[in-house]
Amino acid sequence: MADLLFSEVRLPGLDGPETFDVVVDGGLIVDVGRHFQGCAASVVPGRGRLLMPGAIDMHVHFREPGATHKEDLASGSNAALLAGVTTVCDMPNNTPPITTASEFMSKAELAAKSGRCDVMLYMALTASNLEQVAMVKSHPAFAGVKVFLGATTGNMICDIDAVARAAAVLDCLFVFHAESDVVLRQVAARLGEGTSAGDHLALRPVIAATTAVRQIASTWRPGMRFHICHVSCREEVEIISSSGGITCEAAPHHMGLSAADTGRLGNLAKMNPPLRDSEDAESVLQAVCSGAIDCVATDHAPHTLAEKAVPYPKAPAGVPGVDTLVPFVMSLVRSGRMTTRRAAAVTSGNPARILGLSDRGAIAPGLRADLYLTDPSREWVVSDREIRSKCGWSPFSGRTLSSRPDVVCFKGRLVE
Repeated sequence: MADLLFSEVRLPGLDGPETFDVVVDGGLIVDVGRHFQGCAASVVPGRGRLLMPGAIDMHVHFREPGATHKEDLASGSNAALLAGVTTVCDMPNNTPPITTASEFMSKAELAAKSGRCDVMLYMALTASNLEQVAMVKSHPAFAGVKVFLGATTGNMICDIDAVARAAAVLDCLFVFHAESDVVLRQVAARLGEGTSAGDHLALRPVIAATTAVRQIASTWRPGMRFHICHVSCREEVEIISSSGGITCEAAPHHMGLSAADTGRLGNLAKMNPPLRDSEDAESVLQAVCSGAIDCVATDHAPHTLAEKAVPYPKAPAGVPGVDTLVPFVMSLVRSGRMTTRRAAAVTSGNPARILGLSDRGAIAPGLRADLYLTDPSREWVVSDREIRSKCGWSPFSGRTLSSRPDVVCFKGRLVE
């Protein structure tokens, strides 16, 4: 007898009324079909709800080590898992920054002990740590290297020449924070530090992003695995689409919010890259729905409300997102902007492919049973008191999204 049966569920890509049964045993999906009732020790009645592969968030900042007052590996992975995100990739701009093999291994041990979902890790690339990266790139928790082309939280800038040298010898995923530090410094010299969150877009203009993306595209060669984080404007999409082999992601806040929301949100809307105008937000959303952007990733970067309440120049950049990833994407399904097949691709299938995770990312026999059950037609009015991230707030607070998952299954076990 199998461990678990999801009965009478709808599956992504099959958007008619037809329902299926999904059988889980030993942590894996073992069969998908009909009329399996009575074959499993436990049954989750689907009642026509949508069963989706667990989301894979390629871009989170769980703040451990160094800033655990606003998030840690346990709290962040718990918030993610309860929201249907079963795998995350955590960024290296910690204190200390993850630039050496020993720092990576120490963090990997923390993640293995504390993570409720799968926690994979990036290592920061510098001009002088290729040997350190090579020492850990075969570790099962290694996701790739993060390249900061412009200053952001942690200030670990790596220039494009160092990237070219590294990419010639390192066979791994390179993920980029694509803002040109040269442009950012030129703008800051001209405009100063700004006085309110409304200045943030001017201080980090589109040209900073497009300059960096062009550098990345000119450096990329076939066989290199380059991935651009948090695409925020139309021009970036156009450059990446013409590159021929670079993958990319967009964050929900760059699709569902715009610079017009800054007056309402103040420093809560401060993130890097900044919120763009409504036309760019719509262009990014269209690109996600059409396939020009490969996946949705949150850039979950929590800070406390007290930290955000200081004057703009000193307020940290970043917003939380793991709680709202699945509800945001399911809202696109509910509105008709996105099919269930595309929703599964941008949240699970494509991230699995980019990361090289062949054991997950879809609902098929032999794959890991990372799943969530949801009803996209049901609504959730986002409220800060329901945010599970330690920071306790969301830039989408007050917005109506689709409801959070009803049931989450991780490695074949129901999550409580």
